[in-house]
Amino acid sequence: MVAMGTSTLSRRSFLQYVGFGAVAGVAGGWLGPLMYETDAAAPGSAWLDAAGAPAFDPVAYPLPLPTSPITRATYEVIDDLILPPGFRYDVVATWGDRFGPVTFGTAADYTGLTPVDGKPDEFWMIVNHEYVSARPWLQGAKAVHGTDFVDAEGRLAGQPLLGMSLDLANNQAAIPAELLKHVRSLASAALSDLGLSVLHVRRRADHGIEVIPDSPNHFRFHAFGGTNVDGADMAFSGPARSLLGRPRGTFSNCSGATTPWGTFLSCEESFQDQVTEFITPAGDALPGDRKDFAGLGEAHPTKLPFELEGLGTAIDPPLDGRQYGWVVEIDPVTRAFTKHTWLGRFRHENVAIRAEAGRPLVAYMGDDRRGGHVWKFVSEGVVTDPKNKDNTGLFARGTLYAAKLNADFTGSWIAITPATRIVRPESKITAGDHVWLPYRPAGGHVAVGGGKAAEMSIKRWVSSIEMFTGKPLDQSTLGDLCQPGLSPEAQEAVILMDAYVFANAAGATPTARPEDIEIHPRDQSIYIAFTDSTGSGDGSPDKRIFPDSAGDNSRQYGAIYRMQETGNDPASTTLTWGKFVAAGEIYEHGGGFACADNLVFDPAANVWMVCDISTPRHNFPVTRKLDDKTNPGGSAFVGAFGNNAVFAIPTSGENAGKPFCFAIGPMECEITGPTFTEDGQTLLVSIQHPGELHGTRGLAGVDQPLQQTRPMLLADANGKAFEQQRTVPLGSNFPSKQPGAVPRACVVAIRRG
Repeated sequence: MVAMGTSTLSRRSFLQYVGFGAVAGVAGGWLGPLMYETDAAAPGSAWLDAAGAPAFDPVAYPLPLPTSPITRATYEVIDDLILPPGFRYDVVATWGDRFGPVTFGTAADYTGLTPVDGKPDEFWMIVNHEYVSARPWLQGAKAVHGTDFVDAEGRLAGQPLLGMSLDLANNQAAIPAELLKHVRSLASAALSDLGLSVLHVRRRADHGIEVIPDSPNHFRFHAFGGTNVDGADMAFSGPARSLLGRPRGTFSNCSGATTPWGTFLSCEESFQDQVTEFITPAGDALPGDRKDFAGLGEAHPTKLPFELEGLGTAIDPPLDGRQYGWVVEIDPVTRAFTKHTWLGRFRHENVAIRAEAGRPLVAYMGDDRRGGHVWKFVSEGVVTDPKNKDNTGLFARGTLYAAKLNADFTGSWIAITPATRIVRPESKITAGDHVWLPYRPAGGHVAVGGGKAAEMSIKRWVSSIEMFTGKPLDQSTLGDLCQPGLSPEAQEAVILMDAYVFANAAGATPTARPEDIEIHPRDQSIYIAFTDSTGSGDGSPDKRIFPDSAGDNSRQYGAIYRMQETGNDPASTTLTWGKFVAAGEIYEHGGGFACADNLVFDPAANVWMVCDISTPRHNFPVTRKLDDKTNPGGSAFVGAFGNNAVFAIPTSGENAGKPFCFAIGPMECEITGPTFTEDGQTLLVSIQHPGELHGTRGLAGVDQPLQQTRPMLLADANGKAFEQQRTVPLGSNFPSKQPGAVPRACVVAIRRG
């Protein structure tokens, strides 16, 4: 067969559905996967053979899978990283570990490796630290930070942290001085645990990865600076640099990339949880926008909050929210730190680089929010040598695009520039009937449409914009939404700083939480992990592109889509797209998993996927009733899929598109940041926030059982219901696995052994 990069895609290619059952029509809500069209005799690897069959015995999964349609009447969930026989993991770095002057951060996420020059078995390893999981973090604070921020009753300076909400922007004088001091101390420690670590590591003869403990080359960046980075150049590039000054630091670092020229890219995601987000039409921080310091969550035996918000507004001076939400590039040798503003400010999940000699540098990005967009940056200059570090300069000028996907499997890239026309909102195409748009004249965002989350009708929004621009809407541009009198570069800066709503104003497609985008190493097609098609007040996807978004089936818990640039040209402004594999129960033509997240290709071009089921839903008891949202399309049903897991999915051969379960994570964690070593023998992953919901398993003084048995009413491959009794530990002790030990986020290296 002909590789897709050199042929025109047929409608049959888009509608082809392999392996899980009969083809269902588009009218019924199913879009079949766009298969990887290549010779089935692809090279094998240490993990899957040439036909895409696993070179391992898949681990037992709680639900039937297309590759293992077994029904299990009982299932025991285990607080450990479960791997196939013959595989093992080694813990590489754990929250609180000291490596020279560097303390390894919490909530490990993206991992990346790049070789140390002249030393073939030594590498720089980056690890992102995304956010604070309050319960295990507070329980482990004494060991890591030398202090208990709360007492045994969960009180901070005598007041319960769970349920606390402090307006530090407008009401600081009313806060007791002792409480304010403790709040600032807690926030400072928490933010110092975020950002990213770069560690000097080596590969052993048995393919294990270990940190070189006495190396002087470990360093960290966090929310307001760094460790072992004295003299490092820290700067913004691109048009917003004049408004932002010098970067103060980085936090909310989710996924990222390793560039061909040996640097790391780290993506700042949910910054809006810790700092203010909104800006004025001139690009200033929006007056009156506030982010309270808060301990959020429901009542719990630990008496601790589930999450903390407003950390960046709780320190003195508070962090400027405009400085966060970018892609930062780090050179592991010089420790130079650059935030590239041409790549836009939004909830960056990831970035994937396509660098080819003679072509522009291209970066694909996902915006991890309901209704978020698929993005592409195209540089103005061209790459001469993909390994030349001068490629960093190509991020300094170019064009940011957002994808517009059409129901006929075509699409286009919309330039998010001052000259781009505003389009009339189509809120009814979204599952929640609302779209977030720029609010004028004040600034900030407003929900526009007819749904229950809408704050303004389309008619009223159009009228407000026409009053602000002085033009009919169809004659107004994105530049007209900026403060009158701004220069073109200043307009571009404002647009990039508020990229999400400007893309909506230009008609980009609201999607289903695009959590990762990766480029196939052979045909350069783009694989996109959409985590879920459900909606919320935060936004919702286009129902025409995500037909399961308003349904009652289990396919709404995400999918992997695939895009191809026209002519395989990374700078093309048109594309084709289709679905590669869907989430959901197999009787509904799903792949048996839920909530696709990070992706990585192994050396044989098979895609590996980790899942991102929300922690409070892990192993939620499922009875298939509408009134408690445990029907297949309900918000609680996703608990049927158990702990988060790792799947190997061949992209070619007779097993293309079929998920094989390779690993299941410990309790209440995400498995994140998968990275293969270049020889394909070792897989790095992060175990993020084990014990996030229930904290430390078996902790003295906490009235919480060690485990529960929960009922699950599931469906077999033919849709027939069966009962499963699932034993579920509460909390975690990973990675020590010692009863009463605080769970800690960590990075592990998986290999045969």
